[in-house]
Amino acid sequence: MTRITAIVVSHNPDITRLTLVLDSIIGQVFRVVVVDNGSRNVGEIEGLCRGVRGCDLIRLSFNSGIAYALMRGVRYAVNHFNPDWLLFLDDDTIVLNDTVKRALSIYEGLPKPVRDRVGLIKLGSWGNDCRVYEVLYEAFSGTLIRSDIAMKTCCRTNFFLDQADHDLYAKVREQGYLTLSINCKLVEHELGTKIWSPILSKIHGKDFIHYEPPWRYYYMVRNSTILFRERRMHSRIYLRQLLHWGLRIIFHDGFKRFLKPFGLGIMHALLNQEGYIDKKYFS
Repeated sequence: MTRITAIVVSHNPDITRLTLVLDSIIGQVFRVVVVDNGSRNVGEIEGLCRGVRGCDLIRLSFNSGIAYALMRGVRYAVNHFNPDWLLFLDDDTIVLNDTVKRALSIYEGLPKPVRDRVGLIKLGSWGNDCRVYEVLYEAFSGTLIRSDIAMKTCCRTNFFLDQADHDLYAKVREQGYLTLSINCKLVEHELGTKIWSPILSKIHGKDFIHYEPPWRYYYMVRNSTILFRERRMHSRIYLRQLLHWGLRIIFHDGFKRFLKPFGLGIMHALLNQEGYIDKKYFS
């Protein structure tokens, strides 16, 4: 029987939503490890985890960022439970019924030469044909990764947040493994905050668009530029990332609020300066 441990990273989560997340996964995996990034409501998280069978909590005294939290979770899970696979989840990602079983069945159905080369599998959040295809990068949440490979590649802690997932996928491929995705809805997860923008909403034909604030854009710019310089990010993806999120800052916050995270992100990348920066700096 395949042993899987889920690693859930939390930071000031909505307890009702986190309860749904744990309820959705606990019957599908061997163990759950919650790594909390200095949440204000950590007492509630501890009580919730204590009431869930097979749940361990790692309490961090500060917001270390998702990359460091996952790294701590990976090492704890491997050292304590020796799983075959790890499943990365955010504190708001709900896993649908029988998702893990379906994903493993699809994996086992691959030709053996392909199966032996699979390093990680991204569980889809949309689609319905469950087709398997190769991807260059995806978000951490909903990533099923072999534990031995996770120990070698997870995670670039100085990236703090954005693009640490891209770095992980790149490193898995550099190890000679495939990074795959399953094209059907297996998890419920959305990126960014939903806002309404008169111009962008009209362009995209939607009532809302996904948005990240200027302090998050700094990490996107800095870390994407570092990956581009390291040849771990294609120029097309690099430019699309900067343009996609940059336009949201410009239209929602104004050009002046865009300039600082963009300029500082580029400068720090060229100076190879990584790590955390206080978001108040961009307020």
